Amino acid sequence: MKTENFSILFFIAKKRLLKNGEAPVYLRITVNGVCDETRIKRSVPVHLWNQAKECSRGKDRNSLELNEYIRSLNLKLLTIHKELTLNNVPVTSKLLLNKLFGKEEEGMKLLSIFKDHNEKCRKLIDIDYADITVRRYDNCCKYLGELIKLKYDKDDLLLKDVNGELIREFEFYMKTEKACKQNTVIRYMKCLKKVTNLALANEWMTKDPFAGIKFKEENTTKEFLEKEELEILVKKEFELERLNLVKDVFLFCCFTGLALMKMQLIFS
Repeated sequence: MKTENFSILFFIAKKRLLKNGEAPVYLRITVNGVCDETRIKRSVPVHLWNQAKECSRGKDRNSLELNEYIRSLNLKLLTIHKELTLNNVPVTSKLLLNKLFGKEEEGMKLLSIFKDHNEKCRKLIDIDYADITVRRYDNCCKYLGELIKLKYDKDDLLLKDVNGELIREFEFYMKTEKACKQNTVIRYMKCLKKVTNLALANEWMTKDPFAGIKFKEENTTKEFLEKEELEILVKKEFELERLNLVKDVFLFCCFTGLALMKMQLIFS
């Protein structure tokens, strides 16, 4: 993801002088108009600070060490920003600060919530959910994890980073990498949307990533066997007993209306 605007600024807080009379030095990072700042645990006498050059004008040891530290932070930030950009990782000012000082980002994550949701659904099989529905949730979570690893090089994604771009990328991924048809993709999207709606309802998210995104199901024609075709199948005998069992199960479903998936669960 390309970052249009990125800037680094070192400055002092003249109104927040420390007990030794020096001003604390701050670092501000701005990405696309959004900024985050933090103290860099260094200070400098106010009269020695050169804001134009963002360094101390002093020649003493403390000033030289401060200037060297500022240069090292600036270089490290530029390197981090370049690596994130090359890896197509969405760059934010908070992410840059966390990586600069080795902090882990805090917050609830999408796949973690998704897995917890699936485990709760699993305990409600044959109560509120069918087994096939829970398996669809599991597959959706699995495929979403593959996309996050591929696109963001992460094992999970913070909820604040879940947006419309991810939803559209997931749709594209399911159609191209998993060869899913439109209606199948929509079923997976409904699984994902249930999880994001859960996060919105619990106020873990503030923006709906599905806002403005609509999916249209394709009209499909379901084929069925004519009476004559069923009669041919009834009379058909296979050499393999296994195939005769499959035939009997299929015919049983045809004549009773019982879903084939239900029979598969019985025999599994």
